[in-house]
Parts: sequence; structure tokens; C-alpha cells
Amino acid sequence: MKFTKATLAQITAVLLCSTMLFCGCTKDSDVVIKVNDQNITRGEYFEDFNKIKNVQFKNSPKELKKDTSYAVLSLKEKYTNDVVMRAILSQEFNKRNITATEDEIQAKQKQIIAQIGSEEQFKNILKENNVTNERLHKDMEQEVKMDKLVNSLGISDATDAEAQAFYNKNKAQFNMPERAMVSHILIETNPEAIKRKIADADKSAKLSTTDIEKKVKEEVERKEALAKEVSQKALKNPKDFAKLAQEYSDDEASAKNGGDLGFVTRTTVVKEFADAAFSQKIGVVGPLVKTQFGYHIILVKDRAPQGMQSFAQVKNDLKMYLTQMKKMEIVQKYITDLKNNAKVEYVDESLNPKTIKKQLDDALKEQIELQQKAKTPKSKQKVLNKMEK
Repeated sequence: MKFTKATLAQITAVLLCSTMLFCGCTKDSDVVIKVNDQNITRGEYFEDFNKIKNVQFKNSPKELKKDTSYAVLSLKEKYTNDVVMRAILSQEFNKRNITATEDEIQAKQKQIIAQIGSEEQFKNILKENNVTNERLHKDMEQEVKMDKLVNSLGISDATDAEAQAFYNKNKAQFNMPERAMVSHILIETNPEAIKRKIADADKSAKLSTTDIEKKVKEEVERKEALAKEVSQKALKNPKDFAKLAQEYSDDEASAKNGGDLGFVTRTTVVKEFADAAFSQKIGVVGPLVKTQFGYHIILVKDRAPQGMQSFAQVKNDLKMYLTQMKKMEIVQKYITDLKNNAKVEYVDESLNPKTIKKQLDDALKEQIELQQKAKTPKSKQKVLNKMEK
């Protein structure tokens, strides 16, 4: 059982940033929200919202990108709450004289890089989300201040007794199947997956079915040759496995982590992959493995037999996990109290959570009606339309 202090998703969420969304008759200097004595302008609000929206809906259909779509309204609802909470927390930092030095900010950044895996992966995340150095610095400063605020609340670490009690109550969670810790490089040769990518790339629809099939065949052949080439490189220099995964693997999620999949069991991966993962020698790159997804180059880093993990084996991880849970609970209550005691005025009514909630209800209702109409036979729909008239 593995408990970590932070997840990549949380880190990525902290680092999202952006440019402006709206223009026209309104001014960036117009106040849209007041939080106690702090004014939030239109420019400040939409500066981040636009880029978050663009990143999140980058490959989405046009309908989903509309400001009136359920998806965009949901993002707006969450973002508005985040903007208000950032203002409230900023005021609390000032009230408690909580600051962040440059050394502390750099140390926090190094800590996050270590959690992600490497500086190269960290830079890739920044690039994918268009995060500027200025924005990164502000986010790291916020993280340092938040850590200090949490520490100032005097939350005690979980004790051995608390960890033991949790272990005794949840023993089933520690009865682990046989596991293998693996990294892999996937060279995708699935014809259907390749066909979808080629079709998606053909924006102007110039390719005929025959053209697409020809390109699929050529791409499969190219990928098969590439799989053999990368396999030889990995066999020759196993120490370069992580770099090869980052450069060549089509499994984007694990490629960012050097191909690392963590522990897998026989039931969490396809049979061909499992057979290799539980038969290869530890620390040795195995031969190419063909599955429905393509060719895998597998490196088994460790194995753990089936059985119950002892309390001694998991005690430190459990204490860390329980301490984090305790902090999250207390901090959440503290933040909720701060928000309940804050005076928040939505000058721009369109940003009022109540207004957004009503728009969400209307958008959901419209979405359901469209789905129902799509399922209703045309003949029956004509009758319903006449009845409505």
C-alpha cells in the first residue's frame, strides 16, 4: 500500500495559468468581485480563466467550448470559488505575517520536481500548460505560504497507536496479491488506433478510404521497425531505459515518468504483459512483447510475493497518510470557516455562484432534452411537436 504526499494531478492543477478571455464594452479595470476589502478586476479574473479553459478544452468539439455549455459553466463555477478562496487566503497570510523567502520558494520547487521524477518532466508539464516563469514563481510562493499556514495550526502527526488502529481495522487492504514493479516502452501498432489518428489529422478530409488504409499499413510497418530499433537500444544500454521511454513510448502517461508503471498484478495488465512481467529476471530488459496495443519493451525492477503486509512494513507510510488526512480535515474546516466569515460581493452578477448554478441547471436540462430527442423516432417526434403547438 503506497501513500504519497502529493499527486501529479494536484501539482499540475496548481500550475495552470492563462491569458484574457473577454473584451468589448467592459474594461479590464472594472471590479467584478469584492472579497472583504479586496477588489478583483475583470482583467485579473479572466487572465487565468481563459488559459485554463483553453488548456482543458483544447481538443474538444466547438459545442463544448461555448460559454453556455455545461462543461465550461462547471469550470467557471469551480474557478470562481478558487478566485475567492485565493483572495481570502492571501488576506489571512497578511494577517498572520506569513511570507516566503526566495530560498524557500526554490526549495519548494525542487521538492515538487523530486515528486514528479525529474526536472525534464517538470518542464514538460509547464510547457504543456503554457506556464510562464512569473506564474510559476507566484504559485511556488503560494505553496510555501500555505505550508506555513498549515504548520501554524499546530496539527500533530499521527501516532503509532493511531496507525496500528487503522491497520487492525483495515487489514483486508494490506492482503496483497503477487506484484511486479515494472517500467515499459510502448510502440503502438494497433491498426485501429493508428487509423483514428490519421483520420483525425486529416482536417480537410482529403484522404480517401484507400489512402487511409495505405497510410495505416505504412505506419504499422514503420512502428514495427521502430520497436525493434528501440528494443536493441534498451538491451544495449538498460541505464538509458527512462530516457528511451520519454523519447519513444506511445504511452504518454507513463512516458513522462520514464515508463514507470509502479506495481502491477496479473489482473491489472493484459495476459501477454503479465506473463513477461512475472517471468523476466529483475533488472534485465526483456525481449519485445506483442499485445493488442502494440509492442512492449519491459523492465522488471522488483517483485513482491502474495501475502499480508505486516504493520512494521507499512507503519511509516500509514503514519504519513494519516497525518495528511488529519491535516486535510482540519485545514478544510479552517478554510470553510474563513469563507463563511468573509464578506463576498459579486459585482458582476454573471459570476455569482447562484447565477452560474441556475445556468448549469438550464444547460443540463437542455442537454437531457437533446439526448431524449435523439433517441425518439422521427415519426413520434413529429406527433410530439404538433401537440406542443
